[in-house]
Amino acid sequence: MVGTQRIARKIGAAGVGLVIALSWGGCTTMKSIVSPPPPPKIPTPAPPAPVTPTREPAPAAPAKKEPEAAPPPKKEPEAPAPVLAPQVGKDDEEQLRRTASSRIQKAEQLLAQLEGKNLTGEQKERLLTVQTLLGNSREAMAAQDLVKASNLAEKARILAEELSQSVK
Repeated sequence: MVGTQRIARKIGAAGVGLVIALSWGGCTTMKSIVSPPPPPKIPTPAPPAPVTPTREPAPAAPAKKEPEAAPPPKKEPEAPAPVLAPQVGKDDEEQLRRTASSRIQKAEQLLAQLEGKNLTGEQKERLLTVQTLLGNSREAMAAQDLVKASNLAEKARILAEELSQSVK
Protein backbone atom coordinates (compact mmCIF):
# COMPACT_ATOMS: atom_id res chain seq x y z
CA MET A 1 0.00 0.00 0.00
CA VAL A 2 2.85 2.34 0.85
CA GLY A 3 4.47 1.61 -2.48
CA THR A 4 1.29 2.54 -4.37
CA GLN A 5 1.07 5.90 -2.62
CA ARG A 6 4.68 6.61 -3.40
CA ILE A 7 4.11 5.87 -7.11
CA ALA A 8 0.97 8.07 -7.14
CA ARG A 9 2.95 10.97 -5.66
CA LYS A 10 5.69 10.58 -8.27
CA ILE A 11 3.11 10.50 -11.07
CA GLY A 12 1.36 13.58 -9.58
CA ALA A 13 4.64 15.51 -9.37
CA ALA A 14 5.53 14.50 -12.90
CA GLY A 15 2.06 15.61 -14.07
CA VAL A 16 2.50 19.04 -12.51
CA GLY A 17 5.92 19.37 -14.14
CA LEU A 18 4.44 18.32 -17.48
CA VAL A 19 1.67 20.93 -17.24
CA ILE A 20 4.19 23.68 -16.44
CA ALA A 21 6.46 22.64 -19.31
CA LEU A 22 3.56 22.57 -21.77
CA SER A 23 2.28 25.98 -20.68
CA TRP A 24 5.73 27.51 -21.10
CA GLY A 25 6.35 25.73 -24.34
CA GLY A 26 3.31 27.23 -26.09
CA CYS A 27 3.55 30.21 -28.41
CA THR A 28 5.77 32.26 -26.12
CA THR A 29 9.37 31.76 -25.19
CA MET A 30 10.90 32.16 -21.77
CA LYS A 31 12.77 35.25 -22.97
CA SER A 32 9.55 36.99 -24.03
CA ILE A 33 8.00 36.31 -20.61
CA VAL A 34 10.91 37.78 -18.68
CA SER A 35 12.05 40.69 -20.90
CA PRO A 36 9.98 43.82 -21.66
CA PRO A 37 8.66 44.36 -25.17
CA PRO A 38 10.89 46.35 -27.54
CA PRO A 39 10.13 50.07 -27.89
CA PRO A 40 7.89 51.01 -30.82
CA LYS A 41 9.68 52.11 -33.95
CA ILE A 42 9.07 55.76 -34.82
CA PRO A 43 9.55 56.68 -38.46
CA THR A 44 12.08 59.46 -38.90
CA PRO A 45 11.03 62.35 -41.14
CA ALA A 46 12.94 63.01 -44.30
CA PRO A 47 15.51 65.81 -44.03
CA PRO A 48 14.36 69.16 -45.45
CA ALA A 49 15.47 70.11 -48.92
CA PRO A 50 18.56 72.36 -48.96
CA VAL A 51 17.81 76.04 -49.41
CA THR A 52 20.00 78.00 -51.79
CA PRO A 53 20.84 81.45 -50.45
CA THR A 54 19.86 84.40 -52.59
CA ARG A 55 21.49 87.80 -52.40
CA GLU A 56 19.33 90.76 -51.65
CA PRO A 57 20.20 94.20 -52.96
CA ALA A 58 22.02 96.44 -50.47
CA PRO A 59 19.83 99.02 -48.77
CA ALA A 60 20.01 102.46 -50.38
CA ALA A 61 20.16 104.43 -47.14
CA PRO A 62 21.36 103.43 -43.68
CA ALA A 63 18.62 102.17 -41.44
CA LYS A 64 17.22 104.72 -39.02
CA LYS A 65 17.63 104.03 -35.35
CA GLU A 66 14.39 103.50 -33.59
CA PRO A 67 13.89 105.94 -30.76
CA GLU A 68 14.30 104.41 -27.34
CA ALA A 69 11.09 103.15 -25.92
CA ALA A 70 9.65 105.56 -23.42
CA PRO A 71 9.05 104.10 -20.00
CA PRO A 72 5.51 102.84 -19.62
CA PRO A 73 3.16 105.40 -18.17
CA LYS A 74 2.81 105.18 -14.43
CA LYS A 75 -0.39 103.51 -13.47
CA GLU A 76 -2.61 104.84 -10.79
CA PRO A 77 -2.72 102.50 -7.82
CA GLU A 78 -5.59 100.19 -8.46
CA ALA A 79 -8.40 99.95 -6.00
CA PRO A 80 -8.29 96.75 -4.01
CA ALA A 81 -10.32 93.91 -5.40
CA PRO A 82 -13.82 93.66 -4.00
CA VAL A 83 -14.10 91.50 -0.93
CA LEU A 84 -16.05 88.31 -1.27
CA ALA A 85 -17.92 88.26 2.00
CA PRO A 86 -21.30 86.98 3.05
CA GLN A 87 -24.09 89.44 2.44
CA VAL A 88 -25.44 90.89 5.67
CA GLY A 89 -28.10 93.47 6.29
CA LYS A 90 -27.43 96.94 7.74
CA ASP A 91 -28.48 95.87 11.24
CA ASP A 92 -26.34 92.75 11.13
CA GLU A 93 -23.46 94.73 9.68
CA GLU A 94 -23.49 97.17 12.57
CA GLN A 95 -23.75 94.32 15.07
CA LEU A 96 -20.76 92.55 13.47
CA ARG A 97 -18.75 95.77 13.57
CA ARG A 98 -19.46 96.24 17.29
CA THR A 99 -18.72 92.58 18.05
CA ALA A 100 -15.42 92.63 16.17
CA SER A 101 -14.36 95.90 17.83
CA SER A 102 -15.24 94.55 21.26
CA ARG A 103 -13.28 91.35 20.68
CA ILE A 104 -10.25 93.27 19.41
CA GLN A 105 -10.32 95.54 22.49
CA LYS A 106 -10.61 92.58 24.87
CA ALA A 107 -7.63 90.80 23.23
CA GLU A 108 -5.58 94.00 23.35
CA GLN A 109 -6.38 94.43 27.07
CA LEU A 110 -5.25 90.87 27.76
CA LEU A 111 -2.01 91.46 25.84
CA ALA A 112 -1.39 94.72 27.73
CA GLN A 113 -1.52 92.76 31.01
CA LEU A 114 1.30 90.53 29.73
CA GLU A 115 3.74 93.38 29.08
CA GLY A 116 6.92 93.09 31.13
CA LYS A 117 6.28 89.47 32.12
CA ASN A 118 8.76 86.68 31.42
CA LEU A 119 7.41 84.39 28.70
CA THR A 120 8.63 81.00 27.63
CA GLY A 121 9.43 80.28 23.98
CA GLU A 122 6.01 78.70 23.43
CA GLN A 123 4.26 81.62 25.11
CA LYS A 124 6.18 84.08 22.91
CA GLU A 125 5.03 82.18 19.81
CA ARG A 126 1.44 82.31 21.01
CA LEU A 127 1.81 86.06 21.65
CA LEU A 128 3.01 86.56 18.07
CA THR A 129 0.06 84.51 16.81
CA VAL A 130 -2.39 86.69 18.76
CA GLN A 131 -0.76 89.86 17.41
CA THR A 132 -0.93 88.52 13.86
CA LEU A 133 -4.59 87.59 14.25
CA LEU A 134 -5.37 91.06 15.60
CA GLY A 135 -3.57 92.70 12.66
CA ASN A 136 -5.47 90.52 10.19
CA SER A 137 -8.73 91.33 11.96
CA ARG A 138 -8.06 95.07 11.65
CA GLU A 139 -7.26 94.65 7.95
CA ALA A 140 -10.52 92.76 7.43
CA MET A 141 -12.40 95.57 9.22
CA ALA A 142 -10.80 98.13 6.91
CA ALA A 143 -11.81 96.03 3.89
CA GLN A 144 -15.39 95.85 5.22
CA ASP A 145 -15.18 92.06 5.61
CA LEU A 146 -16.88 92.14 8.98
CA VAL A 147 -17.54 88.41 9.32
CA LYS A 148 -13.85 87.65 8.81
CA ALA A 149 -12.83 90.49 11.13
CA SER A 150 -15.12 89.21 13.87
CA ASN A 151 -13.93 85.61 13.51
CA LEU A 152 -10.25 86.57 13.58
CA ALA A 153 -10.79 88.84 16.58
CA GLU A 154 -12.55 86.01 18.42
CA LYS A 155 -9.65 83.65 17.77
CA ALA A 156 -7.20 86.30 18.97
CA ARG A 157 -9.28 86.87 22.11
CA ILE A 158 -9.46 83.16 22.96
CA LEU A 159 -5.71 82.67 22.46
CA ALA A 160 -4.98 85.80 24.48
CA GLU A 161 -7.13 84.49 27.36
CA GLU A 162 -5.34 81.12 27.28
CA LEU A 163 -1.98 82.86 27.20
CA SER A 164 -2.93 85.16 30.06
CA GLN A 165 -4.01 82.17 32.18
CA SER A 166 -0.82 80.24 31.43
CA VAL A 167 1.41 83.15 32.51
CA LYS A 168 -0.19 83.70 35.95
